[in-house]
Amino acid sequence: MNNTATQNANIALNGDYITALAGWDACKPPYTSSHMRICVTAAKIILEHTKKPRRSKYERSHFLRIDFSKAGKVTFYAEFPKIMELKGKKLGEWPELTLHIAREKALSMKAGGLRAESVNAVIECYEQDLAAKVGRHKLSEASYKTYLCRTKQVRLAFGDRVVFSDVSYQQIIAVLDTWVSTKSNNHALELFAELRRIWKFAAPQYCDGRNIAASVPDDYISSRVQRPTPTRLYTDLESIAQLWINVAACTSIQQKNAVRFMILTGVRPININNLRWEYVNEEILEIIYPAGITGMRGAMKTQKEFRVPITPAIKTLLQEQAEWRDAAKGCNRDFVFLQPRNPNEAFSKRSLDKLVKDYSPEGAIKGARHDGTVKGRTGAFNTMCRKFFKSNVIVQMRAQGFSRSDTREISQICLHHSDRSIDPMAEHYDFSDEILQEEMALKRQAFGAHESSIMAQVALQRRKI
Repeated sequence: MNNTATQNANIALNGDYITALAGWDACKPPYTSSHMRICVTAAKIILEHTKKPRRSKYERSHFLRIDFSKAGKVTFYAEFPKIMELKGKKLGEWPELTLHIAREKALSMKAGGLRAESVNAVIECYEQDLAAKVGRHKLSEASYKTYLCRTKQVRLAFGDRVVFSDVSYQQIIAVLDTWVSTKSNNHALELFAELRRIWKFAAPQYCDGRNIAASVPDDYISSRVQRPTPTRLYTDLESIAQLWINVAACTSIQQKNAVRFMILTGVRPININNLRWEYVNEEILEIIYPAGITGMRGAMKTQKEFRVPITPAIKTLLQEQAEWRDAAKGCNRDFVFLQPRNPNEAFSKRSLDKLVKDYSPEGAIKGARHDGTVKGRTGAFNTMCRKFFKSNVIVQMRAQGFSRSDTREISQICLHHSDRSIDPMAEHYDFSDEILQEEMALKRQAFGAHESSIMAQVALQRRKI
């Protein structure tokens, strides 16, 4: 019966192989340039006989592995024990990279603690940090969701196995160039900013403080795309009055009153969504959006308290909402405006844009359209009520004899726009308004004039029908 071979045949022990093996073994660390030349010659012969692609020498005291190929190529690698949880890395090739420099590089990596986390793993840590900020009320839920949409795009730009500490400047540039060619102008700018935030967060811990993204010029994206600008579209009193009339046809009282409240107050859609009954003070006829404090985020974008006077039309609107709430069973009793299809949830801020768009009369949008806008490319629906409120307050207050500068300041107060350039420390030291209540008096006058002008135009247009 024939014998079956279970292992490779022994290597023929000729004189060249024995001599090369002896020379290889005679080279002991720490290695020198002479050792490198001896090992290169010996490795060629040994690898030819063993039929293997490479052979290595080690300097464990310097965390160095020296790889010899059968072609005579010598490559230095940093290699660390598993207990150190550090990723090995290619350092360079000999003789371009000397032994002395290779040792320094390996030791510096060991001292810096370069790690082997992937880009995806680092992004997960970044997202966990964002979630913790939400828990500490330093970041809103809406902003958190927006950041997650951006981190998802950053994650997709890198492979699953790309090590964060291995990402090169050229790779970052390639990703940015892809975004410039495939994303909208504003989206590319947002993703670039998010990528920089990720690297700034992670570089100290996962890349020995080496922040590659910070090396990219600040204008790398903005110099290649048109910087987005706000739309210059607007509307007028007649169109707003017609919108007021048209929303009476809404299928839900929630929709009608939400749009009308936005027309009367000029607040952002988020402040329709987050308006609670506890903010409504019927005794002094005010709606008070609370300020942000430790452990709680404020209701407004500026995180400062905002007092809205309750005018007659706003009072009527709130009474309708209260009557609906008291008559309904099982609805949410915390928020003023509720979703028509799901009264257990607050009114959706995104649906407000569609309602204004659907019920606005033809020709309501004035001004020239242009590309490259942040929002409102095809219409001013996102901010139409807010824009009109500011413009109309200025017009109405001018008609009452206020100066041009005064009307602009009043409109700024009514829209809760902050102006730190005038007196950046005023919020900490100026409490004159708490004493005199001048600001609220001006608000009542401005909100009242704004409301009266709309109601007069509504009555006029109803008579024309």
